[in-house]
Order: sequence, then structure tokens, then C-alpha cells
Amino acid sequence: MTLGDLILGILVALGFFVSAAVSRMFRGRMAGIFIGGVVGLAVSVFILVYGLTDVFAVAPAAVEN
Repeated sequence: MTLGDLILGILVALGFFVSAAVSRMFRGRMAGIFIGGVVGLAVSVFILVYGLTDVFAVAPAAVEN
């Protein structure tokens, strides 16, 4: 496990804290849970999609004719 892997894991876990922070912004309990959850998942997915290409060498698929 490299330092890049650890940092990527910490950044993905950051999505939980973003979710909690956003849910506190809304007065309605269900609105805060729903919107906070969506935003937290979006942050985690965004970090995974753009972070995995930098941490791991992802080669393009070979096309054979």
C-alpha cells in the first residue's frame, strides 16, 4: 500500500464528512438526510473516478482487428 492509496482512501472517506456537513444546513430532517447523502456520494464517486486514474496506471483497452 502506497502513500497515494492512503490519501485516496482518506479523500473517499471525506465524502462522509461532507454529507454530514451538508445535512446540517437543512432544517427538515428528511431533506437534510437525502440531500446530504446524495452530495456525500457524489463527492466520493468524483474522487474515485478522477483519483483512480492517477493512483493506478490504467491502460486503454487494446483493440484488435
